[in-house]
Order: sequence, then structure tokens, then C-alpha cells
Amino acid sequence: MTDTSVSQRDQGLASRLAGCSLFAYFTADELGRVVSMVHTRRFGKGDFIFGEGDVGKELYIVEEGNVAISKAIKDNLEQVLAHMGPGDYFGEMAVIENIPRTASASAETDCSLLSIAEADIMRLMEDEPRAAAKIMFNLMKTMSARLQATNEQLREAVRWGLEATGYQPEE
Repeated sequence: MTDTSVSQRDQGLASRLAGCSLFAYFTADELGRVVSMVHTRRFGKGDFIFGEGDVGKELYIVEEGNVAISKAIKDNLEQVLAHMGPGDYFGEMAVIENIPRTASASAETDCSLLSIAEADIMRLMEDEPRAAAKIMFNLMKTMSARLQATNEQLREAVRWGLEATGYQPEE
């Protein structure tokens, strides 16, 4: 492989990363730094990416395909929490908090995912603090939006439960 083809590959990857909200506000140089940290992983339709409770050391960005994020409810019952498509990312909680995965992820279609290891994010924080600050800001924006959606789901679940039990507020 020639240097030109590597450069074209890296430029293509940087362009795809630029379309991910995790890298909003990144300069071309900062994206170039991230390209060196990214690993491509492929999964077939129905493949398990990770399970709830697994130890997580990387986050994933969907390059191609679709991923379902789900949570075990009871016995073999799972609730799909989100569908992720190209440009979306997931698995960040395990990296940020160094905790077991709080949900499962599986490929809804054949997928190409880009992974970034926790160790690489930590190294980026040391070497490129401005880029790392941008990632953290973008993570906070995403987590805020996801918390808002969770609050709405909780409100609907409580409303449904109250209706199902016949609860009538006193007037």
C-alpha cells in the first residue's frame, strides 16, 4: 500500500468521523489525531456486540448499518431503548465511568463500527486537551438529550401504570 492510499483512507475516515456529533467542532488536525485511534469492527445481522453487565473499555460509532440498544426487563424480556444508525455512537458510559455496560447492543443489520478505546481517549486528554474537552462537551450534550428522552419514557410508563390500575386523581 502506498502512502497516498493510506492518506486517502485516513481522509475518508476523517470525513466520516466529522459527520458524528461526538466530533463536532473538531479541526482537521484534531480529526487526524482521532483517526489513528480508531479501529474498525464488523458484525453480521443478529450478532451480539456487547451485553448488559459486560466490562466495557471502548465506545462505538456506527459507520454502516444499524444497532439496537436494549435493556433486560425480566427473564427473557428485553426492551429496545434506541436504534443507532450511521454517525450515532454508543457505549460511552462504560468508558466515562469505568462501570459495567448498562445495556446490551446487537447488530440489526450487517454493521461496520468504529471503536475507540478508553486508553486512547485518556491519552488524547493528555496530548490534546482542547480536543478532549470538545469530546467531553459533545458527550454531555448527547447524555443530556438521552436523559431528557429517558425522563419522557419514565413519565409515560408511570402514566400507563396509573391508567392500568384505574387510578383517578382526587378532584
